[in-house]
Amino acid sequence: LSLQPEKILKSFWINMPESEITRKTQGMLDLQVNGFGGIDYNNSNLDPEDFEKSLQKMLATGVTSCLPTLISASETHLKSCFQALEKGRQNSELAQTMVIGYHLEGPFLSPEEGSRGCHPAEVMRGADLNFFEQLQETAGGMIRLVTVAPEIEGALSFIEQLSSKGIIVALGHTSAGIELIRQATDCGAVLSTHLGNGTASMLSKHDNPILAQLSEDRLSASFITDGYHLSREQLQLYLRAKGPDRTILVTDATSAAAAAPGVYGLGPMTLERQQEPVALSPDTGRPAGSAVTLDQCLQNVINWFDLSLDDAISWASDNPRKILGNSISENDFSDQWINWKKMEGMWKVLEVQTGKFNIQNY
Repeated sequence: LSLQPEKILKSFWINMPESEITRKTQGMLDLQVNGFGGIDYNNSNLDPEDFEKSLQKMLATGVTSCLPTLISASETHLKSCFQALEKGRQNSELAQTMVIGYHLEGPFLSPEEGSRGCHPAEVMRGADLNFFEQLQETAGGMIRLVTVAPEIEGALSFIEQLSSKGIIVALGHTSAGIELIRQATDCGAVLSTHLGNGTASMLSKHDNPILAQLSEDRLSASFITDGYHLSREQLQLYLRAKGPDRTILVTDATSAAAAAPGVYGLGPMTLERQQEPVALSPDTGRPAGSAVTLDQCLQNVINWFDLSLDDAISWASDNPRKILGNSISENDFSDQWINWKKMEGMWKVLEVQTGKFNIQNY
């Protein structure tokens, strides 16, 4: 895997004044966003106006499409949250433009310590198609991506059933080894959710969920490139295994993203946003979701691996689109773009458009 920028493009820029370096790319797509701009999407009392305001802030960072994400919770809470999201989406033209589906991350996950991450063990459950269909009805048929741990009861047939319905299945928050990961992929799983996180701290050196997913070439993988969930060195190794065509950047953002330092919520949990873009659980002192934005994730990988903007944008735009290829028409992205400008060595979002909505960060 070569992570070097295109030499022709680099030589073209080498003598150009930085103030004149601009680029236009397709808009970014975030497959995993739990909240944004002080607004928690896992709040059953989500206000439609607040939802739209959070999307405006997200759009300003270059994200033109997203999958609002709900984490593991009780049936009652999940239904209430989907109802609130749908109310917000149906009452906002911007939400109808940006929200192309929902990501259900749990409760079909491992309840084991480490593997479950910040998800509450008491609400975890076996895979249940009837339960999912009830949630899907509440969500207006908009659940497009489901993260599943393949070792839970009924998971393999569940993955097969969801895949047959055109639902994208990702593997995550799992302790599964090589053979079970292979079986889950045979059944239709195509993605690893925030690979390298949601994993026990003590693993077998020969057969563990990270190695199993890295070595499975049919799985793409999403990564939280905030510098806290994964180190640069870890990510470099994972990228070499997955390659540029199967790498996806996500934020796993919480309400603390694009917000001032302070206390925020993720469902019933409390998060502490630091000065840096990280949200910590006060109980464990560990990250719980993130406080990063996708343009920051993009800039991080550009800096760490000397990537061109075009190389990096494919990880936040082209590749997540390919994952949703069975659900989203290519035409849906034809009017979604970003104008970038290089300032002080960093690519900044100068202007962004999605549908008829335009934001200028002058």
